[in-house]
Amino acid sequence: MRDAAAPVVSDAPYPPPVRAWYAVAILSFMFWMSVLDRFVIALLAAPLRRDMGITDTQFALLNGTAFIVTFALLGLIAGALADRFSRRSIIFVGVAVWSLATAACGVTQNFGQLFLARIGVGAGEACLNPCATSMISDLFPRRQLTLATALYALGGTAGAGMAFLVGGSIIALVSQHELFAVPLIGDVRSWQAVFIIIGVPGLVLALLIFTLSEPVRRGRVDPRPLGLSWRATYGALLKFMSSRRQFFLWHYLGFTFASTVIVGCIGWLPTHMARAFHLTTGQIGLKLGLTIVVFGALGKVLCGRSVDALYRHGYRDAQFRWYAGALLVAVPAGVIGTTSGSVGMFLVGIGIMICMMQPLPACAYAAMNLVTPNELRGAGVALFNLGPGLLGSISGPVLIATIGEHAFKGPTSIGSGMAVVIAIFCPLGAASLALGCRAMRATVKEAEASLGSHQSR
Repeated sequence: MRDAAAPVVSDAPYPPPVRAWYAVAILSFMFWMSVLDRFVIALLAAPLRRDMGITDTQFALLNGTAFIVTFALLGLIAGALADRFSRRSIIFVGVAVWSLATAACGVTQNFGQLFLARIGVGAGEACLNPCATSMISDLFPRRQLTLATALYALGGTAGAGMAFLVGGSIIALVSQHELFAVPLIGDVRSWQAVFIIIGVPGLVLALLIFTLSEPVRRGRVDPRPLGLSWRATYGALLKFMSSRRQFFLWHYLGFTFASTVIVGCIGWLPTHMARAFHLTTGQIGLKLGLTIVVFGALGKVLCGRSVDALYRHGYRDAQFRWYAGALLVAVPAGVIGTTSGSVGMFLVGIGIMICMMQPLPACAYAAMNLVTPNELRGAGVALFNLGPGLLGSISGPVLIATIGEHAFKGPTSIGSGMAVVIAIFCPLGAASLALGCRAMRATVKEAEASLGSHQSR
């Protein structure tokens, strides 16, 4: 697993475009699998309550806390490893672990077992983002970094959409039978079969990562290895961040506010559609899945091309600038959509909001990797996932549920809770990023100066 291809070759030519974009495609596919495995449980709330007696609070723990906390905490280890060892090997282990854990969800018999299996899903998926974003930063020049990161993140959007689209179709299909006979396991319930069908193929598909070459690491400021001390790794990262505190302060604040909205809403959209529009699981999966895939893909491509064009024209705050504007566009669309009594208006409003907000990982990761030296990029992404990622992922669903339950009544209470969170947190995120533009310009220019002319292009 030792990274044998880790020389500091800042001026080495980038790999041929075909090879670089193929790598993005494979990494995006891995992201697709991870998000599919992560979100399919959102469609299984009803059978879990029926067969296991799981409460809304317990389901929230399964859907959010069990996964997110593990994902964020173990991501710190994965991030440090990504800066030292073969990123391909770490991704392979991660994909195998989360696939096995997803399949294990299908053989659980009680809440405790399912909670442990969801912890396993989070542990495996923690390996992907630090390694993948680090690899992409070594495959592309800076002027193409946001588009490449956006197309990688497109896998996440497709995964979320397919969790509802394919997951809903699988659920509709298997629900026609109460029990299924699975080799080596025996009879399982229909919802358990969904986990097994989705999880098992990942154990084989994980091998696709070895069709990629480990990229040459470029953009290191300090060629000396940090060793295997987590304290040394994150001590060096925090020291680096402290010297650029204005950039990281506004970065973390802005994307935390945005994460609160997008993660919270995605988690509650199926429930709102079922309660407000009386749709079946299959109908929700089809309508919501297509909306997320189409509008999410459009948003990622629009963001990547727009931000890279701004960067090429000299805007070194392009990621902050573009995403701040996107958050403001998302406000009226999201509020109108979540409070509408029309399914069509709901989907259009949510679609526009998703188009604007789903590029969050592309802007957040690209902005960090533009300023962070190579030897700290994996750890930097992991720390971001622990901070803004964890805070937004936990607070968003809880805030929406709390506001909906206590401030509103009836079947549309969740929709009203989403509207309030959108109306408050999107403008706060936009304001934070706008205030950080000046610091980002200065920090990016400083990073470019330290890397030299070749790496600055």
